[in-house]
Amino acid sequence: MTSASTETVYPIKLGNNALQLTGIIQQVIQAEINGRLCLETELGQQWELFFQLGRIVWASGGEHRFRRWHRVLRQLSISPASITMRQQELPDQWEHLVLSVLLKRNCLEAGKVVQGAIATNISEVLFDVLQAAPYIHQLSCNASQKKIDDSPVTILGTPDDLLNQARNVLKTWVELGLGNYSPNFAPVINSHQALKQHASPQMYVILASALTGKAALRDIAQIKRQPLIALGQFLAPYVQKELLAFQPIADFPPPLPKYMEQGAQRGGDRRTSPSPSPPAAPAAPPSGPLVVCIDDSPQVGYILEQVLVPLGYQILNIQDPIQALSTLMRRPPDFIFLDLVMPVVNGYELCGQIRRISALKETPIAILTGNDGVVDRVRAKMAGATDFLGKPVVPEKVLAVLQKHVAYRPAPMAASKVA
Repeated sequence: MTSASTETVYPIKLGNNALQLTGIIQQVIQAEINGRLCLETELGQQWELFFQLGRIVWASGGEHRFRRWHRVLRQLSISPASITMRQQELPDQWEHLVLSVLLKRNCLEAGKVVQGAIATNISEVLFDVLQAAPYIHQLSCNASQKKIDDSPVTILGTPDDLLNQARNVLKTWVELGLGNYSPNFAPVINSHQALKQHASPQMYVILASALTGKAALRDIAQIKRQPLIALGQFLAPYVQKELLAFQPIADFPPPLPKYMEQGAQRGGDRRTSPSPSPPAAPAAPPSGPLVVCIDDSPQVGYILEQVLVPLGYQILNIQDPIQALSTLMRRPPDFIFLDLVMPVVNGYELCGQIRRISALKETPIAILTGNDGVVDRVRAKMAGATDFLGKPVVPEKVLAVLQKHVAYRPAPMAASKVA
């Protein structure tokens, strides 16, 4: 937004329902056309809706601003660790500006994938806003005559459509008996023994591996490639039997300011630029070794992110093995986790192809497989693999393999955060 804007504050009585709040938001956006709408609860939680020409084009804020941003990037096949910023304070539309820069630099292609990621982001924020409707006590609007600069999409949808869709999802969520739980909460198992008695052995393994308390419901939905409501329908019977509980989970930290990395190398020079840095920007030095995970399952890549990013590693997840070679040549990694069973090409074949690239001949490669047999190990060695790692992926074993082959030790402070 521009500095030439005026702010109007609308006090709101507590106790509005989702339908009433929807009407208020629609009226303000229709009246102001271009601007930023800020909604605040009595406890200080805030969300921001950005709109132009009477249409919502971006949304931000809430308790999981950066977890939500990570999900947007993963939907676009971009490593969250590759995004840095050039200033200490995040601008209001920082995420939106990053997407615009990526599009300008041809790191992304404008189309349904980008629009889908933006729509998902907006839908999540609107759901959270409407779920918190009874506690919202203030609405303020910065109106501007100028459109939001560099919008990745021209028209995404009318406020009526987006708000009504979010309200319908919330209605179904409440009907499932989950109305008191935020999708930003992490599901956990109350009693493993009780769950074993009510679930089949196979179902218990699935639930125990996914519901660790370290991933929010929305994170799990993305990992499992399921809509939030479908996940809710699956978990609701276990919640009703009090086999599962929900607990708040912390947001991810904001992107690291680039000047802090560069300042340490330049004697503390803090001159900064206000624009964000996309993944392809060469100016930002790596914060740690680059680890690539080639696996068609997003769950494995997500686990590696959770374990390694806090320790300073960079993570790049590649779900399409066909794109792996070109990506590896553009960004040669320090270590590769390679799934054995993938569509089109298997891990043995891809490992052999990687070894034919001169820059990757010595790069450590660990084969990921659920079948840790002697024959598989011999075949993996013949294909050029360095090590073997069994599935399901265990954080301690991931770190052990990396420390065995990569000369990097995380800072003690970072290591303590993971522990």
